[in-house]
Amino acid sequence: MLMFEPKKFLRIVIGVALSVLLGTAAMIFVYALPNDRVVRNVRAGLELYEREGNYPSWALGEHSRLDNFTDAIFLLEVTHPIDGVINSAMLNPRYGLTADEKPVDALIQALRGDTTGLAEINYPRYWHGALLILKPLLIATQVNHVRMIVAYADFILFVTALLMFQKILGTRIAVAFAAAVMTINLVSVSMSFQFSTVYAVTLSALIVMLKKNRRLFDDALYEYFFAVVGILVAFTDLLTYPIFSVGLPLTTWYLLNRRALLEKNLAHVLKSMVGLLTAWGTGYFGMWSGKWLVAQILTGRDVLSDALGQVMSYLQISDALTAAGWQITTADALQRIVAVGGHGPIRIFLFAAIILLTVSLIRRRREISLSPRKILPYLLPAMLPFVWVALASGHSHIHAFFVYRGLAVAVFALTCAAMEISSSAQKKSAALNSDGS
Repeated sequence: MLMFEPKKFLRIVIGVALSVLLGTAAMIFVYALPNDRVVRNVRAGLELYEREGNYPSWALGEHSRLDNFTDAIFLLEVTHPIDGVINSAMLNPRYGLTADEKPVDALIQALRGDTTGLAEINYPRYWHGALLILKPLLIATQVNHVRMIVAYADFILFVTALLMFQKILGTRIAVAFAAAVMTINLVSVSMSFQFSTVYAVTLSALIVMLKKNRRLFDDALYEYFFAVVGILVAFTDLLTYPIFSVGLPLTTWYLLNRRALLEKNLAHVLKSMVGLLTAWGTGYFGMWSGKWLVAQILTGRDVLSDALGQVMSYLQISDALTAAGWQITTADALQRIVAVGGHGPIRIFLFAAIILLTVSLIRRRREISLSPRKILPYLLPAMLPFVWVALASGHSHIHAFFVYRGLAVAVFALTCAAMEISSSAQKKSAALNSDGS
């Protein structure tokens, strides 16, 4: 697979480089679009943000929190006066409050024409590729209508993927997929532009896999496919729950190709999965870091140092966090993520599912004789969200209200593993009954 095929890896690297150039052109195009109508359409929907504020919740608890904070940053960027298209496309300037970073407050104030206490803030370490969709929509209609359009699109993607899972992989796997989507809280996702980016890329990828798996698998195109998914997530996301975009496709890849894969040994299957994970990581981190490099070249600003410093702060508990009173360890971050992910009704559903599954497995314990090589491939994607949180404990702890969505990967993979065990027990029981008769 990928890690043993230098030519394929080189093609992916070249593809990433070309994607960086294409992403640069796309962002320049976005910033070249006039924003007069955008300003009017955002201003027309300001009442929505005046009522909700920066971090509203449609129900109690962090699980239901919306990210108007980041959405307001997007809106500040698309309404900001353009001072040089290339510079704006690479530096992503916006207004911000100098005293306290509350983008919704800054958005309301700026669109009312009052710039008192506002300063121009650059945000170049991400691509902000969501603007490629958001700005044309805001040219066409008001921001509150755009939120509804995004919500409709998110639910259409879910229904489409769910029906395809049921048709191709069966009802059991469709239930596992539904459980994963329940974990991320689709209501909150559909009401936030920023939460919708990873979700839309991932579900679109799953739909393509379900429809075109035979060609992707037989023609050995999956490494390129996973690299493209990583590139798209890096282009559109601001580091929310990117592990969702590789964990679900990785599990789905195994589900779709189990028969062919199980003809090989376990080591081959796991190496193949690591190869796909490497392809995704090359696309994701290559595209993300490509923005830093191209922004520095085109603007002359020291974007690279700022971005690397910020990334390092994600990978460790910074002195600033400690000084601010944050007592964070990896264990604390993991505990907080699980606590947010298992909030309220989700906890009830999860416990009920675990109890039902446990009872079912105990009743069929004599029929269970499943080879570990069928189950172990589910454990690799299941571990990914925990590895991610362990590597980025500070970021994960502080932003648990959206990072927790990565747990959906573990829910999907482990539920599929449980379904596999249960299905195997049922088949063996049926075979024993048939022989007995």
